[in-house]
Amino acid sequence: MKEIQRFAEVISKKAGAILLSGFRAKSTTITYKRITDIVTNMDRKSEEYLCEAIQKRFPEHAIVAEEGSSIESASDLVWYIDPLDATNNYAHGIPFFCISIGIFSKSLQKVMVGVVYDPVHDELFSAYRGGGAHINSTPIHVSKTGSLNRAFLATGFPVNRDNACRDNIEEFSRLALISMGIRRIGSAALDLCYTACGRFDGYWEPELQPWDMAAGALIVEEAGGMVTRYDGSAFIPSFPEIIATNGKIHEEVLRYMRR
Repeated sequence: MKEIQRFAEVISKKAGAILLSGFRAKSTTITYKRITDIVTNMDRKSEEYLCEAIQKRFPEHAIVAEEGSSIESASDLVWYIDPLDATNNYAHGIPFFCISIGIFSKSLQKVMVGVVYDPVHDELFSAYRGGGAHINSTPIHVSKTGSLNRAFLATGFPVNRDNACRDNIEEFSRLALISMGIRRIGSAALDLCYTACGRFDGYWEPELQPWDMAAGALIVEEAGGMVTRYDGSAFIPSFPEIIATNGKIHEEVLRYMRR
């Protein structure tokens, strides 16, 4: 997996350069997939580059990417690609967005490699299963915060707002009253990486896609944190919800989510 990790790091940085070339540029175009969900021409340029590079280097592997690129394969490994996480930030000139690459083993039902690159701040978060987590080659670890009332949290809200039972408003209200504070950066992948390196003590969000969570979830785990579903069961990228914490506050967060 080390070879795959190194390759994912290289192509994520090249995709980051593509995104920076269109950031705050007049040439960047925006279209709407739905009223609250946009896509830019740079999403598609980044995805095209990433998928072509992966297919050339690992032609036997499967690929699932946010903007529709898909390569089916009998291979055990699936690449979950988000070519531009936080497109809304990017389109509005807000400098918090990233590329997220997670490599999932179908036989093990586990993410094996995770790479998230923030090109604006030149921060490369990376991990492979059993190898620890790093930012720009420096080891990272989750925070040591031991109680929810001292915890600094992050969350996000679904693009599809039609389901009131899954809009995250109730959960946000509960945790806002007990925690030190909650932030919404707008990027699930960065929220997870910030949890991994101790900037946040925990993060949760419903209605996510595999490419949103796969890489960041592994990075949290390899940094010593805990990642589950809302009911405390094992996390898998195909199930659309996640709670990730430093481990010390995980049970407290679960209790508030269950209310």
